[in-house]
Amino acid sequence: MQNQRQEQLLAILTERGDWITSRRLAVLLQVSDRTIRSDVETINRHMIPPLIESNVRRGYRICEKAGLSPLQPKETRGTGIPQTPGARCAYMIQKLLFEVKELNLTLLQSQIYVSGASIDNDLKRIRKMLEPYPGLRLVRNKECISLKGDEAGKRRFYRDLLMAEVQENFLNLNMLANLYKSFNLIEVKDIFVDVLKEYDYSIHESMFPMLILHAGTSIERMNCANYISMEAEMQGVEDTIEYQISKDFFDRISRRLHIKIHEGEVGMFALVVMGRKASNYTDDYVNFGGRWLSTRKLVGEALEQIYTLFGLDFREDGDLVAGLKMHIHGLVERVTNHVRMEDVFVEEIKRKYPLVFEMGIYVVVFLEERLQTPISDAESCYIALHLGAASERMKTERKYHAVMILPHNQSFSDMCVKKISDMFRERMEVVKVFGYFEEEVVSSLDPDLLLSTFPLEHGLNVETVSINLFVDSETESRILQAINRLDKKGFRLEFSSHISSLIRREHYHTGVSCTSPEEIIRMLCLSLVQEGVVDPEFTDVVLKREQMSPTSFVNTFAIPHAFGAFAGNSTIAVAQLKNPVKWGVFEVRLVMLFAINIGDARMIKIFFDWISNIVNQPEELAKLAAPCGYEEFIDRITV
Repeated sequence: MQNQRQEQLLAILTERGDWITSRRLAVLLQVSDRTIRSDVETINRHMIPPLIESNVRRGYRICEKAGLSPLQPKETRGTGIPQTPGARCAYMIQKLLFEVKELNLTLLQSQIYVSGASIDNDLKRIRKMLEPYPGLRLVRNKECISLKGDEAGKRRFYRDLLMAEVQENFLNLNMLANLYKSFNLIEVKDIFVDVLKEYDYSIHESMFPMLILHAGTSIERMNCANYISMEAEMQGVEDTIEYQISKDFFDRISRRLHIKIHEGEVGMFALVVMGRKASNYTDDYVNFGGRWLSTRKLVGEALEQIYTLFGLDFREDGDLVAGLKMHIHGLVERVTNHVRMEDVFVEEIKRKYPLVFEMGIYVVVFLEERLQTPISDAESCYIALHLGAASERMKTERKYHAVMILPHNQSFSDMCVKKISDMFRERMEVVKVFGYFEEEVVSSLDPDLLLSTFPLEHGLNVETVSINLFVDSETESRILQAINRLDKKGFRLEFSSHISSLIRREHYHTGVSCTSPEEIIRMLCLSLVQEGVVDPEFTDVVLKREQMSPTSFVNTFAIPHAFGAFAGNSTIAVAQLKNPVKWGVFEVRLVMLFAINIGDARMIKIFFDWISNIVNQPEELAKLAAPCGYEEFIDRITV
């Protein structure tokens, strides 16, 4: 049984996945090295074998054989003991869905080493998780609990949990496969690929993991004799090519895994395969309080405003439009029935995808204005997932220009160029191939990359990669690393060229002794108002945004800001706090409030990209938050 600090310690070690020193952990958790050692000993005392590995020089890490995945069953997780409230909730849910009809809570306490009070709190969280699913409820009978409800609701609930768990590694099919214990998901994927090839049917690669995830959930539930019925409004799907593909796919699954398939499963999977074409089965209008609203128009206006504010153009993404339309239908139903959607992964999404999360928050604010009614801020989490998938589909990045030096046989050289061009076609373009290197000629092409089959010595400031003519895995890795370095270099130049001019000495505050987020926000905004940077109402807009969802990121950092309220001059006001302040679920020591001029709207994306990078580097974040003067802070943030 762990306290909150020990759970945070485990979360940091699990996410890092590598060694981290005791000193760095102490800085992140704001405790002493001795406390860290004591916490590790306490955690390991209840684990056989110990969960945390220690090394005098390198510090601590989670034992490789004890890696935890919240939705994996106990029997397949090494030690098998969930370590956080979210993991315990997922553990109990999976037990109730796939293993037992009732779960004995007294026995559960002894199995996972938690108190009855902790389990009671976990049950409250599960009940909140079930609120978006009106047909599901958690029933307690003395010391036992059971999950009651219809099969369709259970299916949606489980699929949503899986979606949330694998969000960061959604393109990693091997990770998806680990979530299913009764069959091999990779084999299922191979069957689906074979069917698609036979029908000569193509699917956008960003949608493929979603389809496999849906198929895996359906198979897992059918293995337990749980089936879903075809909704009446979906009639007509049977005449589509997607339905034939779905039927052929499930027929083969039935023979391979010896399970019974219902027609409803075939129809539902066909709609998922359709993607944007599934909109034909979703009405463009929804009735809210006697008013008929066009979901297509609402989505179009929301994406238009996202483009205006964030500079990201999703307006022509048909899959996103279809997904958001369906989400708005569900959102209106939840608002009408006073059902509040909760999401236990919201902090994770906010921290790992801050820009996408902000766009989700903005869409919720927009819908509140259009519907003229309050909307749960948790809806932004699900909207953010739609926008995140759309972000993966965007192909707006400039391709890097590469020059190749290949002094070899023509046929082999052509094969090498073609293979590399195909492999990196979305990131890089080979603009010229030479049989020899001449510095002046190559320089005139102004390339971003030089790829050569022999060592090159030159005076050009160009990323140079040594490759194998036959393009082995090492060559692929070297090119990918070089492209990533170019990405970081380009971002760093753009960020550094702007950020130092935005943080001005008169708006840099050290030793701030405020004791609440609102007090800090008002103090920073007052400074900006007095300087004429923003209008007085700017403060209220920032506070309204803060009410939607705290703008804190991990233990250290908060970035309050405003939607739609722009500054006369782009400015970032900074507060180094004398003592940590509770901000949402985190203890914050550094606050950066940004006010952007409408002409500098692109800086919003640049700033959030920087945040997304810095929050995943605990040591850099801790260094940034350490008290210092203005010049040193600028040096730290621009290095």
